Amino acid sequence: MTPRTLSLRCADGVALSAREYGDGKAGSVVIAAALGVPQGFYAGFATYLAERGYRVLSYDNRGFADSATLDGAPRGREVRLADWGQQDLEAALRHAGSTGGRRFLIGHSLGTQLLGLAPAAQQLDGAILVAATAPNRRDFPAAQRAPLWLLWNALIPLLGRGRDRLPPQWIGLGAGTPMPTGAARDWARWCRSRDYLFDPAHGLDLSGYGRLRLPLRFWSFADDTLAPAAAMEALARHYPGATVERSSAEGHTRERVGHSGFFHRRQRDQLWSAAGDWLDQQGARHA
Repeated sequence: MTPRTLSLRCADGVALSAREYGDGKAGSVVIAAALGVPQGFYAGFATYLAERGYRVLSYDNRGFADSATLDGAPRGREVRLADWGQQDLEAALRHAGSTGGRRFLIGHSLGTQLLGLAPAAQQLDGAILVAATAPNRRDFPAAQRAPLWLLWNALIPLLGRGRDRLPPQWIGLGAGTPMPTGAARDWARWCRSRDYLFDPAHGLDLSGYGRLRLPLRFWSFADDTLAPAAAMEALARHYPGATVERSSAEGHTRERVGHSGFFHRRQRDQLWSAAGDWLDQQGARHA
């Protein structure tokens, strides 16, 4: 299936590169990507959902991947991570809402964390949150804590000075696409905080998280070293009004999944099928 190429316009005028799959008879789905992962990574999953009757929208956040090449794109050092929720995710959700019908979100890692920053998330009918996490060094195994401290406190802050892009191999994150340093430095600052982005010191309007009233299906995996169970639960606590369900690979697949394997094509008949069934069930419930 060949997607339609779109340019989404955010409220502050920044344009985003986006792709839309399918006709949307079963509803609309927005895919919110992980940090450093371009929208093309989700093409197979988006096509699968489109084949099930959904209109699926993927996009690249401002200053990243294809969106970084558009006219008026901010310099990498100027990109604020909060804008990926308040502006970029908001624009994607509003576009999905303009088509009518039921609206869903599939979030991956960072894409699971920004939901409450986008006002249009209040109109969602449900969301699947894959490899969800609110990172805190204390929630990781002891062997990982020192490398994470080095990454968040030294590597990203120092390597990002005076640069617009961080090569992903320098910090071991992402899917091979350079990251805007402003977003990377914000992420590291959030990770250094006791309560991640929810720390009042960051000055974000967090009221949207408590107002969300929707079913959330959290998918976590025992072999995911970037999203341990404790970090997932830390994020789930910030959706107090949501109906939270939890799923794992057990009973769905015997393969290793890790942090991003949910979106690999080999999961079409296992995890993808389970996700599609859940969306269908939510649609039937609302109908």
